Amino acid sequence: MQPADLQRLLEKYFDETISESEFKELWETLSESSHDAVWFKVIESSLHDKALHGLSDPTQAAEVLARLKQNNPPVRKMATMGRFFKYAAILLLIATAAWLWQQPSKQRPPAVIAENKPVPHDLQPGGDRAMLTLADGSTIVLDSAANGQIAKQGSVQVVKLSNGQLQYQLLNGKVPMATTLQYNTMSTPRGGQYRLTLPDGTLVWLNAESSITYPTVFGAAERSVTVTGEAYLEVAKEKNRPFRVMAGDANIEVLGTHFNINAYANEGHTKTSLLEGSVKINSRILEPGQAFANGEVFQTNVARDVAWKNGVFNFNDQNLAQVMRQLARWYNLKVEYPLGVPKKEYGGEMGRNLSLSQVLKGLESTGLRFELNERKLTVKP
Repeated sequence: MQPADLQRLLEKYFDETISESEFKELWETLSESSHDAVWFKVIESSLHDKALHGLSDPTQAAEVLARLKQNNPPVRKMATMGRFFKYAAILLLIATAAWLWQQPSKQRPPAVIAENKPVPHDLQPGGDRAMLTLADGSTIVLDSAANGQIAKQGSVQVVKLSNGQLQYQLLNGKVPMATTLQYNTMSTPRGGQYRLTLPDGTLVWLNAESSITYPTVFGAAERSVTVTGEAYLEVAKEKNRPFRVMAGDANIEVLGTHFNINAYANEGHTKTSLLEGSVKINSRILEPGQAFANGEVFQTNVARDVAWKNGVFNFNDQNLAQVMRQLARWYNLKVEYPLGVPKKEYGGEMGRNLSLSQVLKGLESTGLRFELNERKLTVKP
C-alpha cells in the first residue's frame, strides 16, 4: 500500500465513513507492517493533522482509536495459569506512533487495545518525568526543563536532548580523571521514567519510583554508582576501570555489559538479571540469561525482566500482588485488598501506553472487580 492510500484510509476511519473491506485493508496493512518506518511517518502525520477530529496531539487519539475493537478486527486470545487469560492484542496503538517512530525496531512494544468502555474516572499512563539533584543540592525538574544545556558541573555540561534523554558531555572533549568527586542524583516519581547517558558513555534507563546517584566525572580507579528502585544499564567498556553498582544488598562489578537491577524495597529482594556480557555480584559470576537474588544464581526470563524498559507490562508467571505493584508504580496508585489478596497467576503482555481502565479491563476477565476512587484502587474477587 502506498502512503497516500494509507492516509486516505486513516481519514475515512476518523470520519467514520470507512467500509468493512477498507477497514480490513487498513488493519492488515498496519498489523503486517508494524516494523516499516514509512507507515509510522504517515500515521504520525495524520495524527498531527487538525483536520482529523481536531487531533493536534497523538496522545489524544487513544479513545478514538480504541473504537477499532468495536469494528471486530481479528483478535488473538491470551490465557493465565490455572485460568490463564490473555488480552486482546489486535493492532499497533496508533496513538503512540510518534513515540514509536523514534525507537529502534527491537524496542517497539507489542500493541494492545482494550475495549473502549466509558468510565467515570480514569488514569493515564506515566511518562518521561524526573528530577535532577546537582552537586550543590539544587534541583531541576527535567520534564519541564527546556532542551539544551540545563547545568554545568565542573568539566562537563548537562544537556537535555530533544528526545527527553539527559546526557553528560565533556566540555573539552577529553576524559579527566577526577580526584574530588561531585555527585548528581536523578530520581523518578511514581508514574515517571527517564533515560540518562553518564560521562563515560554508559546508558541508563530508570524506571518509576527509582534513582541513580553518580559522579559528574568518574575517578581514575573505578566507576561507581548507586541505584534504588529499578534501572537497566548498558555499561561502556573500559578494561582498566571496572564499573560498580550498589543496589540494595547487591554489590555488582562489570567491565562492559547489559543488565537490569530491580531493587524495589517492596519486592522483598534485589534481583540482577544479565542480558549480555558478565557481571560479578557478591563474588558470584552471572552468565547471560541468569539472575541473582537472595544469594542464589538462577535462570530467568530476561524478556520479562526488562519489558518495562521496552514499554511493556510482562505478566508472565506473575501473581496478582506482583502485577498490582507494577501498576501502582506506573499509574501512581494505592492498592487495597479489603477481602485479602486473591490467588491468581498471570501470563501475557500489555503496553505501558494504555490507560488504567484499559489494563483493568483485561484483568477483569479473570474474575476480579476493581473500584477506582481518585488514586486508590480497590481489588475484590
